[in-house]
Amino acid sequence: MKKDNELSTLGACIRMERRKAGLTQAQLGNLIGLKESRVSKIENGAPITPEVASFILGKMGSKLQLKVVPQASDDNKASAFIMSVIHYFAKIKNLSLSKAFGYLTTFKGIEYLERYMDIEQSLSYEDITVNLSRICANNGGAL
Repeated sequence: MKKDNELSTLGACIRMERRKAGLTQAQLGNLIGLKESRVSKIENGAPITPEVASFILGKMGSKLQLKVVPQASDDNKASAFIMSVIHYFAKIKNLSLSKAFGYLTTFKGIEYLERYMDIEQSLSYEDITVNLSRICANNGGAL
């Protein structure tokens, strides 16, 4: 769930601020010189510029602030996926995280995950665990 300050569109931000201000779409439209139908379209994702959003928000006593943040790299996403799989594997197999990591490393499970990550990410954790168990067993692992 997103926090109020992490809404995904400018229109969603405008809707949130309009509601906070206790205004209807018609009232906001009158305040900014637009029809109620146009306000509805904006709130539901019609494209607007940050300048237009800033103007609308300003009329309601709010200020638009944009923040640029670094995008997670593919390496970070891959690491997060692999760690989540290790956590799940450890839980299902009743292992500590370090033992699960050691087992998956020793018997080629991590290597398999890295190589077939695109496919594995589309599967459930249960299916990934079954696949890892097979790969590790084929490489000498026994749990």
